[in-house]
Amino acid sequence: MNILITGVTSGIGRALTREYIENGHRVIGIARRGEILRKLKEEYQDSFDYICWDISKTSELDALIDRVGTKAERIDILINNAGMGTYGTFYERGAAEELRMIDINISSLTYLTKKYLKKMIEKNSGGVINVASTAAFQGGGPLMASYYGSKSYVLSLDEGIRGELERMPENEVKVMTLCPGPTSTDFVGMGGSNSKKFYISTPQMVAKECYKGYEDGKEIVIPGIVNKLSVFFSSCLPRRVQRKIVYNIQKKKRP
Repeated sequence: MNILITGVTSGIGRALTREYIENGHRVIGIARRGEILRKLKEEYQDSFDYICWDISKTSELDALIDRVGTKAERIDILINNAGMGTYGTFYERGAAEELRMIDINISSLTYLTKKYLKKMIEKNSGGVINVASTAAFQGGGPLMASYYGSKSYVLSLDEGIRGELERMPENEVKVMTLCPGPTSTDFVGMGGSNSKKFYISTPQMVAKECYKGYEDGKEIVIPGIVNKLSVFFSSCLPRRVQRKIVYNIQKKKRP
């Protein structure tokens, strides 16, 4: 199968690329860092192709889709993995970086999901995996307010789409939401000693659970028992208490 993955040059995206190729699939990777993309091509040869592109430029997404069409006539699975986070008090942060994050985490994800999902529904095969976060289940994210809001959007979007798909007779198209917790990547606040704590997942662990979860037909995948328990217990707490807990966690990441 042809797997289209955004944000493949590091972290979870790079691990997903390896996972799908090792399971016999062909990956088309999208990212901005051309040097790393070329190294991935050298490593995986015919199993990997790439497009060097900045998906934050939402006005150019149709051109990107056209480019993908030259690499593969059909995309069987779209994985919207690319994402970014910002840190700091909401009203003090500059608007430009926050809006760029929204373009990547929300606007581009929504547009690519819409365009490829329509093609998949026409052929009644294929699927979309959107990467959200355990942050999507929290009652807000002080010090990372826009990021938490963007991930809540992704989960809610996917739930709405699934509600539409399940009402279509004999539908074979799937939409899965991957919700990793803290993962040892170069994501904001995850560097240094934080990456060695017991509750931190590796990108490889997340990729393996993503692959298995999609194959098993799951709607939402939360990698790691600690993250599953965290989501469960936080749902039992008042939202005000959730916000206090999140604030105390995030303030420790202050640069």
